[in-house]
This record gives sequence, C-alpha cells and structure tokens, in this order.
Amino acid sequence: MKNHRSLLLVPELIKLSLGKDSLLDSERVCGIVTVLKEIYEGMELRSILWAYLANLEKFAAQTSMKIEHCGDISTSSVEALRYHFEKILKRKLSVSVKYTNDLIAGIRICIADLVIENSIAGVLSAYKKSIKSIGTK
Repeated sequence: MKNHRSLLLVPELIKLSLGKDSLLDSERVCGIVTVLKEIYEGMELRSILWAYLANLEKFAAQTSMKIEHCGDISTSSVEALRYHFEKILKRKLSVSVKYTNDLIAGIRICIADLVIENSIAGVLSAYKKSIKSIGTK
C-alpha cells in the first residue's frame, strides 16, 4: 500500500521537474532524484525512480519537436513552426533541427507520434505505396 501511495507522487514530481519555460530542467531532475534517495530506499526507491523515468521520457517525447530538412531553413522559419505547433498543441516545445539528405528536398516534423512530411522523398514513398496497392488488386 505504501508503494502505491509513493507512486502517486510521480505526476507531482514531473511538475516540479519543469523550469520557467515549462520544459524539463535537468538541474531540477537531479535535485529531485537526490531528495528521493534521501527519503526512500530499497524496492520502494527503485519503483519510484522507474516510474519517474518513464514519465520523464513520456513528457520529453510530447514536448520535443524534431525538424528534419534538406536545403536551407532559417531560424525565423524554425521559430514560426515552433510557435505554430505550440499554439495548436497548447504546450511548450523544445526544438531540434537536423539536416537530412535523404529527404531530397523539403521538411519533416516529428512531435511524439505526430509526423508531418512535405518532402520529395515522402511524395515518392506515397507513389510507391499506391503503385504496390494497385498491383495487388
């Protein structure tokens, strides 16, 4: 029973892990882990830490926006995309930008399970799938 009650703390720990920008703050996370080690021990500490880690990973995935591009992309375009998706999703996003030659031209945006692709490679892949589906009918 005590273990179950301590796991109910995890959502509150996630809230305490956020910085002023509403994103995960590594110093806060380290501080929380240090305090947990002082309060809990053994299997109870282990189960809390595993639950905390799983929730941190889930939160990080939901608040990370990965932009892959082939060609030039300006800082203002990246910021406009970030602002646009923060407004739609109603949460702050941390952005990483990566040049990916495989796209041929265009852009791919990934936020958790959401993938938006506007690239030549994406168009060619869609054509390939539609041609294969025609051949199997």
